[in-house]
Amino acid sequence: MHHFRTFGGWLCICLVAGLAGCGGGGAKRYGVSGVVKWRGKPLDQGAITFLAEDPSLGSGGGALIKDGQYRIEAKEGLLPGRYKVMVTSVDPKNQTPDPDSPPGYLPVPKDRIQPKYNTQTTLTAEVTAEGKNSFDFEVN
Repeated sequence: MHHFRTFGGWLCICLVAGLAGCGGGGAKRYGVSGVVKWRGKPLDQGAITFLAEDPSLGSGGGALIKDGQYRIEAKEGLLPGRYKVMVTSVDPKNQTPDPDSPPGYLPVPKDRIQPKYNTQTTLTAEVTAEGKNSFDFEVN
């Protein structure tokens, strides 16, 4: 069961590392933080990803969510601009293999967050040089 949390964490880290390397090296980046609530309570675990709406920014980033909190430090932060925001969280209950599946097969974990907050996200955030850049999100 712990393997899915680890897999989800590594997947997010790989995605974030890939996105963070896309931006210009000399531009000033800004830290981003906030709270993610799921069904009115802090999301116990998951990941948040910021994808630049303007392709010329070539920037994005993300962080793991723990107990509702996330933080991207300035050194890995985001360039000023508008971002689409994706929130994911693996359903810890969807980790039991099908008894008819081959030995060692584990099911693909199901995301408990609705697609309108991840694969078809409607969430956005605007990172500014002057702003606090703290973004809170409520998902279900």
